[in-house]
This record gives sequence, C-alpha cells and structure tokens, in this order.
Amino acid sequence: MESVSELIKALREACRKWPERPAMTFQGRSLTYGQFWDRVEALAASYRGLGVKDKDRLVCQLPNSPEYLVALVAAWECGATFVGVDHDLTGPELVSITGRTDAVALLYQPRYGNDTPMAPLDDVRAAFPGVHLIVHGGGDVVPEGAHRLADLADGSRPHPAIGPESPGVPDSRTALLLLTSGTTGLPKCVMESFSALWAKIECFTTAFEPDERDVHLLYLPLAHALGLKMSMVALTRGSRLVLMDRFSPAGALQRITDERITVLPGTPAHFQLMLDHLDPGAHDLSSLRWAVAGAATFPGALLQQMYTTFGVRLFYIYGCSEGFLCYTTDRAEIETGSVGHRVFEGPAGTAPDGRLEIFARDGSEILGRGAVGEIVFGAAGPVRYWGQDSVAQDGWYHTGDLGLIDDEGRLHVKGRMKELVNRGGLKVSCSEVESALTALPGIVDAGIFPVPDRILGEAIGACVVLADPRDGLGLEELRARLRHSLARHKLPDALWVVDGVPRTKIGKVDRAALRLIEPGSAAAPTG
Repeated sequence: MESVSELIKALREACRKWPERPAMTFQGRSLTYGQFWDRVEALAASYRGLGVKDKDRLVCQLPNSPEYLVALVAAWECGATFVGVDHDLTGPELVSITGRTDAVALLYQPRYGNDTPMAPLDDVRAAFPGVHLIVHGGGDVVPEGAHRLADLADGSRPHPAIGPESPGVPDSRTALLLLTSGTTGLPKCVMESFSALWAKIECFTTAFEPDERDVHLLYLPLAHALGLKMSMVALTRGSRLVLMDRFSPAGALQRITDERITVLPGTPAHFQLMLDHLDPGAHDLSSLRWAVAGAATFPGALLQQMYTTFGVRLFYIYGCSEGFLCYTTDRAEIETGSVGHRVFEGPAGTAPDGRLEIFARDGSEILGRGAVGEIVFGAAGPVRYWGQDSVAQDGWYHTGDLGLIDDEGRLHVKGRMKELVNRGGLKVSCSEVESALTALPGIVDAGIFPVPDRILGEAIGACVVLADPRDGLGLEELRARLRHSLARHKLPDALWVVDGVPRTKIGKVDRAALRLIEPGSAAAPTG
C-alpha cells in the first residue's frame, strides 16, 4: 500500500500538538493552530460540497494571508492539486492559467486600487462558465453565482477530530503546480509531488533547525516556491508565521521589531531596501538569528552587512522551481562568492539525484574545475510539466544559468543563458513582455533586456519601434497600456524609443547589443 503524505501528517500533528499556540499573525490578528485546522476542515468539506474531487486543480490568486494557507491545505485534504498564481495577474492571464490547468475552481481577491476589481473574475466566468468562483475581500458585494470564502471556511462548524488516524493522500500525488517563467513566454507548470515537497522541507529544516520558539516573517509570495516552502517549514515545526501581503521595507522592519522575528527569508533586493530604511533608534534587529536567501547573488558589501548589521547566520540557496538545489550555511563558503557545494538529492521517484556539473555552452562536454559554462544538475528521472513535454529525459537538467565549480567543489553562479530578467528575484520572460508590447497599436517591434539596478539587481529595459515616430511614447503611458495584459512586476522599468531593434542573423532579438545602450545616448530612457 502506498505511503500517505508525510507533509499532511506533519501539519495535522502540529495542529493536534499545539492547538492553542499562535500559528500565524496577519494585520495584527493571530490564528492558533487549532483555529487554523478548524478552517481547513470546514473549507475542505465545502470544496467537496462543490464537487471538488481527487486530482482536481484549484487556482488561487489570493495574496499572502491566512486564507491562502487555509485554501492550500484544504485542497490537499481533498486530494486536489493546488495552483498558486501571482496576485497581480490580469484577467487574460488568469483565463490562460485556468484553461491550461483545466481548473475546477478559482480563489480570487480583488487587487487594491483596481477601478474594476471584479473584471478579471468576469473574464474567467465568460471563458469557463463551469468553474467555481470563490471570492475573498472586495466588501459586501460578491458577483452572482460566486461563493464567499469566509462562508465556506467557517471554522465554527463541527469537523472531524485531528489525529494521525485521519485519511490522507499518497506521497506520489501531485501537490502543487508551480508556475515558472518560460523562455518562450508561456509559463511552465512544474508538477511537484508531496514526497518531493516534503524532502525539500526536511532539507531546509536540517539546514537551520527551526523550532516552536521561532517567529518567521514571510513577505515572499506564497505562490512562489521559496515562500511556500518556508511557510510549510514554519507550520510543521510549531513556529509562528508573521505574514505580509506585500513587501515594504518600513513594514518589514517594524514587524521585526514588534513581533521579535527570528527567521527572515528574502532576496538581496529585500535586504538592501531594509538596510536603506533602517533607523537604529526605531528598529530592533536583535531577535534575528537566521536569514534565508535565494533568487539572486549578493553584492560583497551587502553580504557583510547581513552578518554585521542584521547579525544573522545565512542559509543561502541556489535553485529553481523544478526542484534542483545547491546550498550552504557556511560563512566561509558564502564569502568566496559561492553558493556552497551541497547538492540536494530527492527521494525515490523524483528527479534530483545529487549530481552537479558544468557543461560547455553547446552541451558537447563536461568542463573541468574553474571553467565557466552552463550549470547542469543530474536527473534520476524526467522533470514533469503539466500539459507540456517533460525535460531532463537524458539524465541531465539544464538550468540555462552560467557558473563554475572551483577547486574546492563550490558552485559560483555567473549569469544567465536563458532570456529572462531576474527582477528582484522574480523571473520575467523577455519574450512574454515583447509579445505584449507588439500587440499594442502603434508599436511595430520591441526588445526586452535586463538593465542593472542597485536594489533589484536587474530591472526591465524596453526598446520599442513606433509605427510613427512622431507619436512619441512615455514610460508611464506604456505601463498604463500594458496593465490589462501583464502583471505589475512584468511592466518595463525603463524605455527607449529606437529606430530598430537589433537582431541576430536568424532573426532573434540581439540582447547583447541592447545591453550596450547607454542612458546618456540618443535612445535614453524616457522614464
């Protein structure tokens, strides 16, 4: 008989063991482990009442909140697969994901400041009339035919007892579809099983040993791999999560001070912004003991401030949504500019096999120590995507990133081969933004490329060719025109209006040539 999910068992056990302990705090209010499980069981029963069944997909657009985590675990209790997406997705983007995953339900919360808050919901309803729409927030008005999440997750209802005897789902079942930017512009949906997810949670837990005394600050999106895993690390260990629905440096610093945060996940961009806003007279960082960092490399000066100003130990991760990781907690390794030498090995039936090599850029050979090439992980089996071809079927997963392995076996990340902009840890497909630009009236060609940014690491630069150069085009106008088709983090940060977009001999955008554009040139940014 196939084993039951260890992750679900661990979550149940934490709620059974610590029913009165605060599990999470959000906007000044706390939810205990017992209350959390009450809501999970209530929502799971409501899901079943709507017809949600084993292996169905549920798409969740909610921002970070207790409701997000209740919706997630309730889906797992039903044996369903959870699809977390960015809260900023537009109506067309939500329609695309709902259709591609053949979802049976969409959990939706209107975006703050949106003049037409229910328009994306209307887009999904028009495209897929049979999809259940579950709404959180938005005041008292819920569109006709939609369900209010607060009613479905009413924890005051009777629910089954919490205990290890409760039924569960197999470890091999797909727990999540993780969206990752594809180089073709179409996001890939990585299929992550419960066993693969649990193995990474155990890897993280072993690395920095969190326990019930810890308080984790989480502003990283729960829809993204690192944010989701950090939430599960906290909840399975009896820790308390302090959730932020959107990052702000002042807000994060205040919560560290007020809530006595001990574990601080983030990216270098987050940490730099907090340092820029730090007021030693108003902010107390003395409770911090660990920072968990990924998604981008650390500038040397910032790295030293992590150890001195923040006063933390650092758990540093290089990885991807496909499940491959290299990591370290060793300060000496990190100070060399590396991400260490420990490579994650997944459980049986998953792809990561613990190998790491540097391949020549054309894939023809494995390179020796010190040579720069593509970072490639060994794969015991294929990496599976929902609705798309699997990769790594030859035993290797190609990251598209450049790096080298030094004489001590440590991995150094040097850049990218993939056509992505790493905007503060959020990967944005160049071709996706280019397609949106050329779909706008008056733009005949476009090229996207990364531009250096002190805080984000990389920002999104856009070169556009206008049908009539006399029309002119400003950055804010362009961003406004794109807001109906692209999430906010995908909007260009700088704009050049040019006579032509440089291309290679086979017609691809020549991003190396685009990077030579200087702010002081004739094609200077307009905003």
